Amino acid sequence: MTNLTIALLSIATLLSGPTGGRAQLERPRGAQADTAYTPARGSAERKAIMDAMRAHRRRFDPRPVTFVVSNLRVQRGWAWLAVQPQSPDGRSRYEGEEALLRRRNGRWAVAEVMPAVGEREGTPLEEDCAWFQDLRRRFPSLPVAILPAEGRRPCAEHHH
Repeated sequence: MTNLTIALLSIATLLSGPTGGRAQLERPRGAQADTAYTPARGSAERKAIMDAMRAHRRRFDPRPVTFVVSNLRVQRGWAWLAVQPQSPDGRSRYEGEEALLRRRNGRWAVAEVMPAVGEREGTPLEEDCAWFQDLRRRFPSLPVAILPAEGRRPCAEHHH
């Protein structure tokens, strides 16, 4: 079989699957969506995710903050969020934070917070890779598509 034949058979199999090809056309929204997406500013889902992150943060820092979002991806009840917290007036900026959130029983909560750069060992790239690998192992249902690029790529082999 040629590679083209295999590719065409794969596509045909996908299209004749349980959704009959509609999955590519319909883009379901909300926590059960099958494609990673970013909830719109002002949406209830985005607010719920930010509120969960704020509640988590308040446990160790009571100051009110506004989040400047640099990355937010949601898929199947999981979210990856990267924010730069700042004071509501924008004058004070705090260290950026990244977290994995999970929606259970209709409520978002922080499942895991990525350690700050200073709290990781080794080179940031190796450490990030190892950290994400461990995260994916511990949460097998986590959709890899929501993770930042460094969380999706395989770790480099170490030759000693």
